[in-house]
Amino acid sequence: MQHAHTPPAAYVVVQPRFALLAQIVKIPPSRGYVPYHQLECTELDKSLVFEIISTVAQSSKITLYIKENHLNELGAKIEHLHPLKFLSTIFLNDYLRGCMPDIFEDYFKRSGFMKGLAPRLNVEADKGKLDQYISSFAKELDVSADGLRPYIAARDWENLVRYLIVHLIGS
Repeated sequence: MQHAHTPPAAYVVVQPRFALLAQIVKIPPSRGYVPYHQLECTELDKSLVFEIISTVAQSSKITLYIKENHLNELGAKIEHLHPLKFLSTIFLNDYLRGCMPDIFEDYFKRSGFMKGLAPRLNVEADKGKLDQYISSFAKELDVSADGLRPYIAARDWENLVRYLIVHLIGS
């Protein structure tokens, strides 16, 4: 018989080693409507996104493998960020915006980035929390909301990011 003060059994979850960016950005908890401009993204959040994206862009595959645990720890600290705020943090920063072609030109880096981002975008789309923010997100980045909508409707997240790269950096 267990006593009321006896803690329940703990379970250890073992994650696969190759989860470079897949675990960096977690799904935030569900909450009621919050206007886009009020979605949380602190200066600390921005600095963590900066460290993650700049590290991925500048590092070799071997270095990324070595830094994987550190990157995952950084990602855990920004799991509350809405994925559109995560993207806007990247594309509103001149340096990080310039890192995105480096990430997207490398299959390994692009795959890791999308493995972290795509599931979060899917969850937010399932909750109806992408459509409500598209106009504000597009206005913040100075891109066409109508240009983003087909990618969101098709859940074509990789080409959504490519669209942002092309329209905010150039081809």
